[in-house]
Parts: sequence; C-alpha cells; structure tokens
Amino acid sequence: MAAAIALFAVVVATSLFYDPIVLVCAVAIPCSVYFISRPFELLLLMAFLIPFNFVFTVGEIPIALELLKIVAWVPFLVNRRDSLRTSRYNRYFIVLAGLLVLSVVRSPTLGFTIKEVVRFGSNLGLCYLVLNLVDTREKLFQVLRVLAVSTFLVACYGFYQFLIHDFGALFWLVNPRVSTNFAPQRFTFYAWRERMISVLTSEMELGHYFNLCLPIGAALWLTEGRRRLSSKWLWISVTFLAGLLLTYTFAAWLALATTTTLFVVLLDKDRRWKLLLSEATTVVVVALAVVYGPLRPMVEGKVFGSSMASLGFDLFTRFRMWFFAFETWLSHPVLGVGLGNYQNLSGVVNYEQTADLSGSSPHQIYLYLLVNFGIVGTICVLIVLLGSIRTGFRLRADAHLGVIALALAFALTTNMIGGFGDDSTMFSAHAGYLVWLLIALSECVRNLALRSETSLAHAIPNPL
Repeated sequence: MAAAIALFAVVVATSLFYDPIVLVCAVAIPCSVYFISRPFELLLLMAFLIPFNFVFTVGEIPIALELLKIVAWVPFLVNRRDSLRTSRYNRYFIVLAGLLVLSVVRSPTLGFTIKEVVRFGSNLGLCYLVLNLVDTREKLFQVLRVLAVSTFLVACYGFYQFLIHDFGALFWLVNPRVSTNFAPQRFTFYAWRERMISVLTSEMELGHYFNLCLPIGAALWLTEGRRRLSSKWLWISVTFLAGLLLTYTFAAWLALATTTTLFVVLLDKDRRWKLLLSEATTVVVVALAVVYGPLRPMVEGKVFGSSMASLGFDLFTRFRMWFFAFETWLSHPVLGVGLGNYQNLSGVVNYEQTADLSGSSPHQIYLYLLVNFGIVGTICVLIVLLGSIRTGFRLRADAHLGVIALALAFALTTNMIGGFGDDSTMFSAHAGYLVWLLIALSECVRNLALRSETSLAHAIPNPL
C-alpha cells in the first residue's frame, strides 16, 4: 500500500514536467517487470487507482488507466496454476457479452461504441479476475482496505478544492481536456460550482462513490477497528460522510437515507420504530441546518443562482431525457439500440445538435439499461445485482464474513436506489468500475463462506 501511494505521488510530481507519453513509458516498463509475477498486487493497485483514472492520448485514441482491467489478465494467466474459477452468473454474463458484440455490429459510430463496449466488457471480465485472485479472507480485507484508503485521499483532495475554490492541478491531470472521436465530451467540464468533485467527473458520481464506500469503511471499523472511537476506520468513514454532504447531490443523500431505512426495517425488528424515529429526527435536523444554517446561501440561490429556477430546469430536462429514452426503448424493446448508440440519437433529438456524440444519457440507470440492452439485458443485470444483495443478507450471520457481506449488500442497494436519479452508478469510469468490483467481491465472500462450511463439516467426525 505504501509503495502504491509513493508511486502515485511520483507520477503526479513528474507529470508536471514531462510529456505524458514519456512518463507513461517510464512508469509502465518497471511496473510491468514488477507485476508480471504479482497479479494480486496489480489488482490492489487497480483498486487504489479507480478514482484516479488518468487519461492520455496516443494520436486520436484516449488511453485510461482503466485499461489495467484488461492488462491484468496477462500476469494472472502467466502465473495461473489452478483451473479457472467461473461465476454463478455465467449465463447472464454470456448474454450481456453477446449484446455487446451486437452493439458493435449495429453501431453507426464505431469508435465511440467500441470505447463503451470495452469499458462495460472489461467490468464483466473483472468479475472473473477477482474471483480467481481473491481466494482468502485476508486478501478480501486487503482489497477493502485499499478501497477505503483510496477514497479517503479522494475526500481529502475534495476538501482542498473547497479551500482553493477551484478544481486544482490534480483534477486536470486525471481529467485532461481532450477531444477525440472516441470521447468528444471529455473536452467540456462544468465550471467550479462550490461542490466537491475531487478527481471524478461530476459531483453526482462522487456522491454515489462515497455511498458505495461508506459501508466498507463502517465494516472495517466494526471488524478491524473493533468499534473503538480511536480507530482510523471510524474517522475515515466520517470523512466519507463529510465528503458526501459537500457534493450537494440530493439523489445520493436520499439513496443513503432510503437504504438505511430499508435495512433498519428488515434487520432490527425489535427496535425498528425507535431507529426510524431517530432517523426521521436526524433528517429534520439536517433539513433545518440546510435551510437556516451555513448552507442557507445555497438554498437562497446565492451560490448556484436561482435555486428554484435551477431545480425547475433540472426536472424539465430530466423528464425530457426519460421520456425520450422510454420512446427509444419502445422502438427496440427486446435487445435495445446497443451500448454506445443511444448518445448519438439523444444528441440529435434532445439538443438539436449534429451526430457528434455529445448527447447526454437519460440519467436513470434502469431506462439506460433498457435502451442499451433491452428487456433481455436489463433482466440479466438485475439478476446479478439482486443476487449479490441477497447473498449479503443470507450471509449476515456468518461469524467471520457476515459484516462484510452485509456491507457489500448495503453498498449495492444504495447503488440501485441511487440509480433512479443517475446512471453513473453503472456506466461511469469510476463508480461503475467500483460497482462491478463489489459485485465480484460479494461472490468471493459467498465462495469463502461455502468453503468454510465445507471445511467445518469435514472437521466434525461422523457419529455413525
């Protein structure tokens, strides 16, 4: 972990002075030598770098560190000794892979479609990579620790942005202004709007990213921190919560509150009403603090302009996007229009632009799944998500992995609820990447629990 942080610091420092291509080559060569025999360590580095998805261009082609998900297969296959473990969701992943191939075949804008297909397909492949590399409880906790530390740095950089009231240099290193046929929308970013964005591409995505990591931090506090107030995992989790509040993303706030309420109702039947009353009181206190406290300028429109006018515009454009996405899905209800093809249609119809791929997504995960993959692909994704959540609930009583299993279920539930107001939770370079990693870790927890049960059964002598 220390080596990863040191490497990251060196990359940031030297990138201020050297050409990106030269820098990448200088870093890639020694890293290749080191990681070729250490696939699990490469997985840890990948988990650490999920928010820091550095992008550079080779000619017209944008290259991101996200592609490590593909590169990591090389050291894994070179060092593999056992048979390849497969997922219990094999059939659904095969269907989704077929829909990705179909997306490329049907695409009128091949470059952009290939970029989207590679991103989503590599997330599916990541599930198999994690299943084969995370085969012990200690390795599982190593991944979770790295995720928590990485997100803590993301929050700290976000606090720095608030101090300087600007994005800062690191944001532009991670998110350079580039424009290519593969990703033309990367050239444009919103101006600084007094919302934490850190190194991610939007405050909405960052809010959902914090939601995904909050239960991980809490689980580490309950297990490794042993509920001590002095535990670093407690204060790291508090940092996530503070960062979430400073994103000013109401959809992420509501997703966290709704998921918490749902879990209270389902898990604590004896004290559910007391806990619900406490949560309702907390919501009221926070609302009053927002209206009458230090956040009042935002409510009055002094930070973002007219808040009511902004809210009205957001609702109008959001409903317009949803309605168009629904109409588009009705034209291809079974298999969808294909991943990467919707942006082209949306850009022309919604914004009266030419077919330059600058159209927005519908900002709703379920409509986006329907329009991309149709009812077939949507059902496959929902089965994987709901199956992972169900696994967490079923394993919550496990003595060694129950807390982690429940934390992963909580994170994925928050993701599904947040998906009603945004689609970065499934298709973005950061939060989407993390979601599929958590899905894979959920299945690893299940496999470890089953293995533990089998070992225990063999250890108990048969009385007959």
